[in-house]
Amino acid sequence: MRTLFAAALGLAVALAAGFRPAAADDTKKEKPEIEVVYVPTKPEVVKKMLVLAAVKEGDTVYDLGCGDGRIAISAVKDFKAGRGLGIDYNPERLKDCEKSVADAKLSPEQQKKLTFKQGDVLKMKPEDFKDVDVVTLYLYQSVNVRLKPVLKEGLKPGARVVSNTFSMGEDWPPEKTERVKAKTDYGDTEYTVYLWTIKGDKK
Repeated sequence: MRTLFAAALGLAVALAAGFRPAAADDTKKEKPEIEVVYVPTKPEVVKKMLVLAAVKEGDTVYDLGCGDGRIAISAVKDFKAGRGLGIDYNPERLKDCEKSVADAKLSPEQQKKLTFKQGDVLKMKPEDFKDVDVVTLYLYQSVNVRLKPVLKEGLKPGARVVSNTFSMGEDWPPEKTERVKAKTDYGDTEYTVYLWTIKGDKK
């Protein structure tokens, strides 16, 4: 799970021209409405999410509550996505994204495809998703439910939404559900990954 705060949309932190941390003034936002505890997504789960979402060359992938950026980075590096965008309110997570990019040893061309922003995903509007092919989530179900109408309205038919652990509620059942085991400090843990595809009628 990634740290998510509900507050005003923050400063974009882009890697295309070199990563730079958010300025001090950008962190002085209103008190968060929701905080989701940061728990990094296990590599096995990252891969399962991107495979289940059928990420392909040229896709635009948005990771909401991106944490250390590992999902967006993997989408670009391992699945040849054309663009990876990660959004997280906590500026500390953006510093983690900077380190993750360095550790991933990406080519300059791959780095240009990545952008990380400080922002509140619950303030995003349908138009923010008009050109997005895949949205990835590791948030609470209550947050997913809040995002659901925005995603359904904004995403184009054929776009995919994939979530680790948390569903979208009973009125939007997943198209597919798969489980994956990953090693944790508590031994092997099984995670559930959900997939939804936006239909032509948006229902």
